[in-house]
This record gives sequence, structure tokens and C-alpha cells, in this order.
Amino acid sequence: MTAARRHLADVSLRYRTLLSRLGPALDGPGVLADADAWYFVLEGTREQTVAEAQAMALTELVAHAATARDTEPRAILLACDDYSDDYSAVSGRVPLWQLYERGRSLGVGVQVSAQSWQGLGRDDDERYRIAATADGGIWLLRTPYPQPVCELAGTRRIIETATKVVGNMWGDEGSSRVQHAWNVDPGIARSLQAGQAGYIHGGGCTWVQIARPRPSPLPIAPPPPPPSVIIPPARPEPHARPAPASPAALDDAFTQETRP
Repeated sequence: MTAARRHLADVSLRYRTLLSRLGPALDGPGVLADADAWYFVLEGTREQTVAEAQAMALTELVAHAATARDTEPRAILLACDDYSDDYSAVSGRVPLWQLYERGRSLGVGVQVSAQSWQGLGRDDDERYRIAATADGGIWLLRTPYPQPVCELAGTRRIIETATKVVGNMWGDEGSSRVQHAWNVDPGIARSLQAGQAGYIHGGGCTWVQIARPRPSPLPIAPPPPPPSVIIPPARPEPHARPAPASPAALDDAFTQETRP
């Protein structure tokens, strides 16, 4: 303790800065194991230092919840929505590919979404490394630059056939050749509408569309009106009547007297 006394001021300053950046957002009696789902909002666009500290703290809390021995084992999914804005401050300290690899070693699933291909990393090497570590697949929505993601699915061999036309009739001559075609057509990705997406996994792609809810064809009756409560007025309490006095003749009739 004596040898480390000269470093106490530096350690105190570092923790004081960290706690001031965290603020009261993580204060509370609850822990991650108390609920099945948690939703956190990082103010990355307003205060990047606060977002960096909170993102680091949340990452460590999730890692602790996944490795704690006194809690019930469960499947954990860490979903980072709009990574380019919220996690932009922490991406320099903890790259996303390291978050993927750490989550894989701890048994934690990591799901990250970005507005564009450029939002996944600072350069192409980091972006391709992030996309290559996505073992669960990639969801592709409409974007004006889908080529890098489409390249991850690779190509397939198709046979292109050409036939000679003579006048208005098909000729006897033609040719065929083997050509490579996209497994994920970039043109389709650019023309996706709301509710449409492509799921890329294992060198293939599945185009899906979420059906929009439709109103029921059956008429729905309006809810019944609430029952009216009628409180009757209170009745007046009856007054006690005095007991009638017993006549003297009855007393004489039932009284035994000795007569001379």
C-alpha cells in the first residue's frame, strides 16, 4: 500500500472521470438477471464520451452475466441497433469484430445493424472482418450500395444460350457458354420496399416479405357501455316505541292473595 500511495491520485482521477461519464443512468437496484429483456439508449450523437463509457459498461455487464456461476444459465443476445451512431464512440476502443469474437467465446449472440455498409467500420478491412464473423447470417435491406454484401454470398454458374434468328424464324445455329451470376442480385436489393429483406447465409439468399396486417372482414361490434351504478338513498332508522304499561287488573288476577 505504501508503494502504491503515489498512484492513488491517478487511480482516483481515472475512476472519478469514469463515474462522472456514466452518470445516474446505470444506478438502480436491478441486475440483468432480473428480467428477460433490457432496452438501453446511448446518447452517442450528443455526448460521445458518455456513450463510450456506457457502452463499455454494458459490454462488461453482459459478459459478467454470461459467466456468473451463481445465476441460471440462459441464452443471451446482445442487439446493437444503429451501430454507426450509438456505438461510434466506442467502436474505436472496442472494434465490432472483437465484440463478435468475445461473444462467441462467452456463448453470447451479437446482432448489429447499421444504416449503410460504411457504418460498420472505419475501413474496408474492418467491415469485411465484421461481415465474415457473422456466423448467423446477414439481413440485407434496401441500400444504394449493396455490392460488398452481395459479394459475400458468392456467385453461381449458369448457362447462357444464344440462338440465331433468320427473318421471323429461329435458325439452326446457336451457342451456349457458362457464366457466373450473383447469388444475391444487387438490383433486387436496391429495389426492396418496406417489409422486404434478403437473408444471406451459407452462400445463398432467401428473399422474404412480411405480410402487412389487414382489417378483419367480420364486423366488430362496439364494446358494451359500462353498467350504470345506482346508489339508493339511505332509509331513516325507525324510532323505538315505549312498551305499554301493564294494567292493574292483570296483576290482581295472577297474584295469589289470601282472603278472609
